[in-house]
Amino acid sequence: MSFGVYIHIPYCVKKCPYCDFNSYGVGKRIPEKEYTEAILKEINLYRELIEEFPLGSIFFGGGTPSLFSPNSIGKIMDEILTIASPLDSIEVSLEVNPKTADLENLRGLRDAGVNRISVGVQSFSERKLKLLGRINTPDDSRKILYDIIKAGYKNFNLDLMFGVSFETIDEWRADLEEALGFNTTHISAYCLTIEDDTEFGTLYSGGKLPLPDEGTLTDMLSFASGFLEDAGYRQYEISNFAKPGFECKHNLLYWRGENYLGLGAGAHSHIFSDRFNHWGTRWANLKNPDLYIKTVLEGKKPLAFTEYLKKEEAFEDKILMGLRLREGISLASIKERFGAKLRPDKLDSLIDGGFLEFSGDLIRLSKKGILVSNELIMRLLDSLAFE
Repeated sequence: MSFGVYIHIPYCVKKCPYCDFNSYGVGKRIPEKEYTEAILKEINLYRELIEEFPLGSIFFGGGTPSLFSPNSIGKIMDEILTIASPLDSIEVSLEVNPKTADLENLRGLRDAGVNRISVGVQSFSERKLKLLGRINTPDDSRKILYDIIKAGYKNFNLDLMFGVSFETIDEWRADLEEALGFNTTHISAYCLTIEDDTEFGTLYSGGKLPLPDEGTLTDMLSFASGFLEDAGYRQYEISNFAKPGFECKHNLLYWRGENYLGLGAGAHSHIFSDRFNHWGTRWANLKNPDLYIKTVLEGKKPLAFTEYLKKEEAFEDKILMGLRLREGISLASIKERFGAKLRPDKLDSLIDGGFLEFSGDLIRLSKKGILVSNELIMRLLDSLAFE
């Protein structure tokens, strides 16, 4: 089973009003040295686990990992790689805000071993960026993308967002068209989601944040799917498009329910191993970065909670995450692992309506089904029963 390590850097220059990730707008007051030291210490608290599996991916996420120097990123990577057995094809990703990196920084990250960059462009529209509260401008994004190419990266992702106030299909098309001009290997196209504990959540609940209706959002996702696939990108997950062979290996771990270790404040882990628990074990770290640093430097694991999954919970995770993937789910594999079988009578209407597809042993959402994925996944869960 594949294994990856995720490192969470929770610091940002300014927190975006739509973001509910464990991130903190701290300007330039970043305790980089102390936080890096804590990550190095936490790596060694999980030495036996890191040694157990071949390592296929490392992912630096946030927050804004590009606020940390290549030297700090390199120290973290070196510590992991002295313990792990990395695959020759290991993918090492790092998220970048266009405002917080330059050519020299990108070259330093590449020399440290980063081989995949994910850029939080969100939009090339000044209007959209202002509405989203981003610190970057369209020109910042253009510059960093050119610098990524100059720095020698062959694999990089653009994050784009649609569904902001008063957005039109034409405005969304312009973002996609400009993204294609950089010949990126991967594009993530996310619909703006309103989360309760955010500034946007407060505005929306107070009726002060107008958003496109469901029909318009569906049209935007459908348009992106057709537009990007015509340009040579495969929609391998609901919101993610890649040129063949450039699917994000690390994110595939999440969607396939495989093993990953999360390091840093608020990071989550999932391990499927009989050494822990047959159906899988999940845990999360303390969210507060200062408390995280203090706990780890005292030599203790910074755990917020640990849960040992029951069979039904592991099964539900497999369905909920696996159906996000275009490859779908093997019915034979879920029968073998969970003793679950399909109840076709509950799916006839979804199949007849063109929402679900069968391909040999695989069941998956159709293009039409992807547009209403959440409801369909819940209905499919209801159609499976344990023997």
